[in-house]
Parts: sequence; C-alpha cells; structure tokens
Amino acid sequence: MYLGMLLILTEVIVIASINYMTIKTYVSLDVLYCLPIVHAARLQSIHTQRKDDLLLPLLIGFLVGAIWSLLEALVTPDGFPVNALLLNIFSRGVTFTLLGTVVGRLWREREYGHKDFLTDLSNQQELLVRLAQVQSRSTRTEKPYSLLYLNISGLGEINNAQGHQSGDNALHKAAEIFSSFSRGVDTVARIGSAQFAMLLPETDEQVAEVVKKRILTSAAREFQDYGWNLSVSVRQITRIGQRGSFEELLNELLITPQQTAENPAPPVPVQD
Repeated sequence: MYLGMLLILTEVIVIASINYMTIKTYVSLDVLYCLPIVHAARLQSIHTQRKDDLLLPLLIGFLVGAIWSLLEALVTPDGFPVNALLLNIFSRGVTFTLLGTVVGRLWREREYGHKDFLTDLSNQQELLVRLAQVQSRSTRTEKPYSLLYLNISGLGEINNAQGHQSGDNALHKAAEIFSSFSRGVDTVARIGSAQFAMLLPETDEQVAEVVKKRILTSAAREFQDYGWNLSVSVRQITRIGQRGSFEELLNELLITPQQTAENPAPPVPVQD
C-alpha cells in the first residue's frame, strides 16, 4: 500500500514537472494528470476489495487538482485571482475524485464480477461457466465429474441471536472449510444465502464420497469449536458428459438423500 502511494506521488511530481516545462508552449499535457487518478483508483480497489472507500480518490484528486491549478497560476504573467485559483482547485478536485471513484468501482466489478462479495468464492455465474467447460471436457474424455450441493442449517438463528456479523463470520469459516478440501481445478461457489456448490472435474463417485465425509467431519468440529449451533448437509451426483443443465442437475440433487455428520450416507460399492 505504502509503495503504491509513493509511486503515485512520484508520478504526480514527474507529470507536474513535465507540464511546468511545457506550459508556455502550445503543447498541452494536462490530460496526463488522469494517470495518477487511475492508478490510485486501482490501488484503492485492490486494498478495499468489496467496499467503497472515498478517502484515497478524494486525497489524490484534490492533490492533483491543486498542483495543476498552482502551476497554472505561477506561469500567469499578470497574476492569478485567488478566487479563480480556489475555484479551479475545487472543480478539478471534484472532477478527479469522481473519476477515481468510477474507475475504482469498475476495477472492483471486473475483479468481483464472477465472485461472491461476502466469501470471495465463485458465484453462480462463474459456476455455470465452469460447469459447461467441465461437461464439454467430460464428453471428450469420458471421465466423470461430481457436483456437491452443501447447505448450512441454523444460520438464521445465529443472525437473530448474535447479529449478522456473526452470521457472516460463520459463512466465511464455511467457505474456508469447503475450499480447504478443493483442488486448483475445482470450483467452490456460493449459490444462495447459505447454499454452496462444489464442482469436481474428473472425480468419480467414490472420491466425491471421501470429500463429502471430510467436509462434514471438519465442519462439525470447527462449528463446535466456535460455539455455533450449525450443521452442514451435503448432496452429491456424479455424471459423465453434457447431461443436463445446472438447473436440472440442481433439481436432481435436491431429491437425492442428504448426508450429514449425524446421518452419513450408505457406503458406495467399490467397482471391480
């Protein structure tokens, strides 16, 4: 963060120096002042992630607006009215602040367009894209893929008793647990308020069962350690090829028996 701020300030000084040297010519480089605004907006969007933060665009916007206006006043031979100087600083500062805010929001939308804002997992849109890719690959290779549907029960009670921040913390922990049992090629997505899905490419039914059991055991232990009266249920199907849309697979999942830590699914017979 501090290195990024230093680079932005250096950029402002360099642009101001170049602009000062050319301000008496017919060459206009004023548009370069937009560069540190864009970079500051990107820096702000990275560090604040999902939140809107007006402070950095405000500071950089008015700093750049003040430098531009002061340099303009310095090279004016007959003096520059103070009221005009202040008006220029204000108008340019506001313009640059708005520009930085808009650019920062665009950066966040680009980064989180396929992510869930609360958990940083994939969202349903990203899951649909990945599912189409996995189904296409499964058709070519004839290798199975598995889809897990995970539901957290008891979240509403935590929100009512302890507040929504506790509920958000529980969702973060659940996302962390699910992700810890995923590979780089897997997709873990939040598809509802307390509903998640895991897409496991090239994963047969036996391996998916192992993943389910590990998730259930870990979630039960973690939730108990935090004192949360929560439970996770998991449903799973395994398919080969492009058999059904996500909605069709989800409907099929919802009619399959769910597995919980207290009600494990029957063992899957091992194929010879």
